[in-house]
Amino acid sequence: MSKNIAIDLGNTSAKLYVYDGSDMVDMRRCDTGVRETIDLLISQYGVRNAIISSVRKDDAEICNDLRLKITGKVINLTYSTPLPITIAYGSPKTLGSDRIAVAVGAQTQAPGRNLLIIDLGTALTMDVVDADGKFLGGNISLGLNSRFRALNDYTGRLPLIDANADTPLIGYDTVSAMRSGVVRGLAYEINGYISEISGKMQKIAVFITGGDSKYLAKWIKYPIFEDQNLLARGLNTILLYNIG
Repeated sequence: MSKNIAIDLGNTSAKLYVYDGSDMVDMRRCDTGVRETIDLLISQYGVRNAIISSVRKDDAEICNDLRLKITGKVINLTYSTPLPITIAYGSPKTLGSDRIAVAVGAQTQAPGRNLLIIDLGTALTMDVVDADGKFLGGNISLGLNSRFRALNDYTGRLPLIDANADTPLIGYDTVSAMRSGVVRGLAYEINGYISEISGKMQKIAVFITGGDSKYLAKWIKYPIFEDQNLLARGLNTILLYNIG
């Protein structure tokens, strides 16, 4: 079976995933040298098909490069790409490809279930897919590090910190107060949303993914499926759906 590559061009880094059918065989994270790493993987694995999810402006150039270097299909994922789910969103043109991909990734693992997908990256997104595979929409908010940065940027004296330390219920100094306020506050936000959605949609499966899920998963009071590769799974599923 030919190898495929799924490319996630995020705000801070790129993640490249090589698949053999449904099996991931390699993963690379790149802060620089994205095109060089893509070329290396194409050569190493004989990649034939590719799919890209991007929040960057250079995605069209990368797609054009791929079309010159591989013989199969190259997909730049958008709302108009043929999908195994239905998009029922009021402004589909503005729907991020990353939100589409994680929704498909979750639906692939829990078909026929109502789904809540929580993606903790630069932004926090919480999206809902119903049991019929219809993407209904969701919420977008600031992610963990974006909240820390906002406190630093918009105040005169608060330092820039991260989540790598104590998060007590009651902060014992300014730094712990900031950390607890951000981390626990974000957890309370997520738990509250899960509670409300669970009251409206029965038997909902909750998926959590994204780089900051390692800090937040332990604070979630509901059963969750934690999957760092949810976006990659979704991209590969969409690619397989389109190449048959």
